[in-house]
Amino acid sequence: MHTIFPKSSMTLLDTIATIGLLFFLFMVGLELDLKEIQKSGKIAATIALSGIVVPFLGGIGVSTLMKKAFNLNTDLGPLIVFVGVPVSITAFPVLVRIMAERRVLGTKLGRMVIPAAAINDVCAWILLAVGVAIAGHSKNPATPAYVLISGIGFVTFMLVVVRRYMCWVAHRVNGQGAVREIYVLITLVAVLLSAFATDLIGIHSLFGAFVFGLVVPPEGHFAKMLIEKIEDFITVLMLPLFFASSGLKTNLGSINSGKGVGVLFLLIFTATVGKMAASVAVGIFFKLNIHEAFGLGFLMNTKGLAELIVLNIGLDIGVLDEESFAILVLMCLILMFFTTPGLMAFYKPARNPVPYTQRKLEGSYLKKDEFRILACVYGTRSIPALLNLVEACRCTNNKRPVKLFPLHLTELSERTLSIINLSRAAGQEAVPTKVCSRDDDIFVAFDAYSRISKVSVRPMSVVSQLPVMHYDICNAAAEKRAMVIILPYDVYQKEDGTFEHVNNPGFKSVSQRVMQQAPCSVCVLVDRGPWSSVQLSNTLSSQKVAIIFFGGADDREALAFGCTLAEHPCMKVWILRFIPARMVAIDIDNVADTESDRKRDEEAIAALNIVAVDGDDGSSQGIYYEEHAYEGDAARAVYTLVCASDFLLLLVGRQSIRLHHRDNSELGAIGDFLANAGPEMKSSVLVIQQHNSSFPQDHNTTA
Repeated sequence: MHTIFPKSSMTLLDTIATIGLLFFLFMVGLELDLKEIQKSGKIAATIALSGIVVPFLGGIGVSTLMKKAFNLNTDLGPLIVFVGVPVSITAFPVLVRIMAERRVLGTKLGRMVIPAAAINDVCAWILLAVGVAIAGHSKNPATPAYVLISGIGFVTFMLVVVRRYMCWVAHRVNGQGAVREIYVLITLVAVLLSAFATDLIGIHSLFGAFVFGLVVPPEGHFAKMLIEKIEDFITVLMLPLFFASSGLKTNLGSINSGKGVGVLFLLIFTATVGKMAASVAVGIFFKLNIHEAFGLGFLMNTKGLAELIVLNIGLDIGVLDEESFAILVLMCLILMFFTTPGLMAFYKPARNPVPYTQRKLEGSYLKKDEFRILACVYGTRSIPALLNLVEACRCTNNKRPVKLFPLHLTELSERTLSIINLSRAAGQEAVPTKVCSRDDDIFVAFDAYSRISKVSVRPMSVVSQLPVMHYDICNAAAEKRAMVIILPYDVYQKEDGTFEHVNNPGFKSVSQRVMQQAPCSVCVLVDRGPWSSVQLSNTLSSQKVAIIFFGGADDREALAFGCTLAEHPCMKVWILRFIPARMVAIDIDNVADTESDRKRDEEAIAALNIVAVDGDDGSSQGIYYEEHAYEGDAARAVYTLVCASDFLLLLVGRQSIRLHHRDNSELGAIGDFLANAGPEMKSSVLVIQQHNSSFPQDHNTTA
């Protein structure tokens, strides 16, 4: 240690780490939306305050014991603050990430915890300011009062004057395409000036940076741009220096007596029992069950960076000595380690008790039940094609109402922006979802559509890691009792015919896992241009749609979807049934299943003919039927036919009983061929998989 980190280098290390902390605390302040905190209500305030007061009172007793046991040469008041704060506060960023990984966000418990933790975080920095103020070395008893009054004046000035100016800056930036460097410079210098002001007052400089983060408007492009510019430098380079500095200051060898170990266990007991008892009692009072109440207690007992910052400040100003500092750091680490196992052991999210019966379109499109669609959106590029598809599903006589749940998918990363998205996405919907911000371009698009159509639209968002994102999508579909999930394809065709990948390649595996585990039917929408350029809500001309029908459960689902589209007055639907010129030999073990599928295919076509001739309104629904024989490659036969036609959209079943093999991609053999066809084919493709569609496990068929 003395070779790599000589004592003369520690001052420089601490200075750089402090600068990194200043800007990190500025980003933490950006995470917290003062408007949301003000609207959090009495439940969140009660959980937060009880979770602070009860363990803080226990910390008073432990502080008294520590002062006597370790002969600390400090006043009792500052010691109470610097022991009570780590014992009682909650680490907000760590809490949000744990809840996201355990998929607790958006549940009843998550909607209670997030605003309570935000209030807790603000209280922590207020308590820290008080602790630093009363720990000053001045012998004048009026000095702490002067520091506190000056601190209140500083906060008031920031909230009244600086906030208005930053709102003006954010408004100007949000209205421009590019951000001028002068505004970035003003903001970064203001962080340093705020830190300097609070340090000059006698409160720690970190408090000033945190308060300035609070007064910067968190919504809109400006806040996101600031974080994108500074977070990599701060979190990758500067912040680890603080952890290194904290580790170098933590001498576990100083806990060399039974007295120190006893105090450690007493602190853990006080923090755990105090926080758990208060949280469980409040949770039960607000009608949580016992498992949810204990989950609330474990989550509110989360420790992290905020506690380490408080302890380092306490060590620097002489309130804590080496042994007490090491004990408190070890307490925080132990409590942090037990948060996730405790949550997993005591809490299991409850499922929606509402019956979920309509999981597919086949057999239900004639019932005129509510058509509930969960549409996944990665970005704005897929919205026009999606809205056209929803509009085509809307029956103008409103006999089959459509309810749309757009689900905006965002990858959860280590970036601060992900934590901000999570903390704002923990609101009012199932899974880690919430109604989207009104400044979100995606929400604006769906909100505009809901105003001009008769479709009920409830936008939601989810921020999740890609390996588990399919769980959140499937849970959202089950919670909303969706009849179909619509997934966007990650490849789009440009006007020149070339293809463009617009999403993270990892989203492809998300789509594949959704299709394997979805609680309802799934569609993948491949937008090849013309379909998204036509606005069905503003046109009276007929639009041609084709259903590619070979046979099987997925093709029957495509048939049912096509019948839904045929109810729209502008939709003319062609059923293109492909029949092999020579019969294909089938595995003897699967003959019964194949014959059953063929029988159901004929029944579906027969029922369709009745509907086409005599619709509900006594008129034809615009459904046309053609049969085409083919030899050899089925995909090539489909491609040749649709290229000679002017269909805007092709409905394709993912798998078919008549094909020689079963494709494991998310599009299937026919869908994959059409999606990647050349520019001569202009039709967009909707690949459909029916819920619980069954296929032989052994695919060794021969021609």
